Amino acid sequence: MLSVEYNYYIYDKPECKLTINKMPIWFREIKFEGDYNEGIIVLHSQNDYDEIWGADAKMEIFWEKKDRASLFYAKEIQKSIDIYNTIGLVIISKENTYVMSHNFTFWYGRRSKMIRKRYYNEKSIHGILYCENTERLINIHTTIVDKLYENFKPFILKCYNNILCH
Repeated sequence: MLSVEYNYYIYDKPECKLTINKMPIWFREIKFEGDYNEGIIVLHSQNDYDEIWGADAKMEIFWEKKDRASLFYAKEIQKSIDIYNTIGLVIISKENTYVMSHNFTFWYGRRSKMIRKRYYNEKSIHGILYCENTERLINIHTTIVDKLYENFKPFILKCYNNILCH
């Protein structure tokens, strides 16, 4: 019997040749800039946590062309960790897997963030993959308000594991 999952849709962006086969239905595109070689996509969940925080979860997908011969994948992972450390994100754990024959690294982080005299705890999931066919380094970063993290996490991970970059 055929099983249909109603929690996902296929997100396709032909302008940059990027498809996510299992995008959680709550995410909608807010912004797209760039082209095939370099760009950014910003997606927000439909529900707002409150009037100050905004969307419960925010996802950014950004990519850039990197020459295969000069790329050091481990160095790119550490660079992403260092960038997010500068804004106070503490890395909790890191894991490696393969997605469609691409080496894919996830790291998880958390931080307290003050917005207009209110403190919010947020958790993050970050994924990095390098596609040798297109020679693009693709980063996906999702921030989720801490109280809703466990609800979003399985859907975000499924989304990350269903990215098609060529």
